[in-house]
Amino acid sequence: MDCRLFISCAVFIWAVQPPRATGQLPANEEAKQNTGIDAAKQQQPDAFHPRSLPTWLKLGVEMRGRAESGSAFDTDLDGSLYLSRLRLNLEAEPASWIRIFVQGQDARVHSGTTGRDRSDLRNTVDLRQAYVSLGRSEVGWQLRLGRQELALGDERLVGADNYWDAFGQSFDALRLGFAGPRYRVDAFSGFRVQPARRRPDPFDTASRISGLSSQIKTPGQGVLEPYLLWKRGGETLDLLSRPGHRDVVTPGIRAQGTLRGNLDYSVEMAMQRGHVVSDRIEAWAGHWELGWRPLGTDLGPRLGFEYNFASGDNDPADGRHGTFDDLYPAGYNKCGMADPIAWRNIRYPALNVEMPVTRRWVVYGGYRLFHLASLHDGLYPGGDEYLIRNSAATSAEVGSHLLVSAGYVHSEHLRLYAGYGYLIPGAYLRESGYRAAIRTTYIQVSLSF
Repeated sequence: MDCRLFISCAVFIWAVQPPRATGQLPANEEAKQNTGIDAAKQQQPDAFHPRSLPTWLKLGVEMRGRAESGSAFDTDLDGSLYLSRLRLNLEAEPASWIRIFVQGQDARVHSGTTGRDRSDLRNTVDLRQAYVSLGRSEVGWQLRLGRQELALGDERLVGADNYWDAFGQSFDALRLGFAGPRYRVDAFSGFRVQPARRRPDPFDTASRISGLSSQIKTPGQGVLEPYLLWKRGGETLDLLSRPGHRDVVTPGIRAQGTLRGNLDYSVEMAMQRGHVVSDRIEAWAGHWELGWRPLGTDLGPRLGFEYNFASGDNDPADGRHGTFDDLYPAGYNKCGMADPIAWRNIRYPALNVEMPVTRRWVVYGGYRLFHLASLHDGLYPGGDEYLIRNSAATSAEVGSHLLVSAGYVHSEHLRLYAGYGYLIPGAYLRESGYRAAIRTTYIQVSLSF
């Protein structure tokens, strides 16, 4: 038995034992996307330092194991995987205004499906983060230089995807920020790191991302976050398979907060201009969500309704590119592993229910009804390449998606999640030859200290 599999099973058995009364956390403190370009760092647990080390030097270990099984659009066969991930952290703070952080990572995959190559989920012995930070993140100026995580808002456009993704996303970047009592401003520029699997990860010179964002605290524990992002890609193809370059400028704004009547809201809208090959970009996207807590407390149930839209290209030959580019997002958002469709050429309403069972356990259920925004564009599972493009289809209905999941938070050091997702193919998928349902089952446990 693989050593990581043994460790993960042992942690799981320990996790389901009756909890101790100390150190309780609300069950709804699941792996959520946070606010601000530095939010990914906030998810990491406090490091520890043995007595033999100086107080300014800390060590940390993160272990995560995930077993999953399911099917994809293009196969009727179920596949099973076990993903293991080990991270070693070294943090040095020789002065109050200097911080050095280094994170090594070893990610491996064990496939239960014979003959199916899943080397894309393997990235052994690599340097995931290594940066120097000057200044204080809480107030005043801060400069960070090196390989680091970048996370903007809900991570719909720029994200670290620190929890669900097999590797997590990092960037070789320079970030300059200033924090005041009720606001923060960040400017950054860098290149996305490309997983290389069997050699040190290089940064992708064709994946440059730059941006300016600010976070302003508003009444009702809210935040207002305007931003401006610039993605300059390398060689790409348009919908007519013409080669060229991509330049995308994305101004947008995000707001979240609470309202009277135990209501909360989350809104994000962005537009895009620039060019893809010889076509000018005219695209936009939006997310609108309203939640209600009938008991008026975080420990009570929450009902949520949301609508999401990302434009598609109505005519690939008219000189205007209408496909919204979701840049470098977190690959899996609130739906965890059961999230197979990207925020491109898509529109869908969603109903969500969160039900805390105890202070440590929460159950989540959701329903989404996917439609293409434009029948003349494709269906995107992630990235610039579409999975399907069927201009002869008569229906834009992609399918309906059901999800049931549960989360257990023992402490900031131990978390357990399990879920099941089922996507029923709609007319568009069936007309394109994809008739099999997509099923995803997963269980994941993480231990950090």
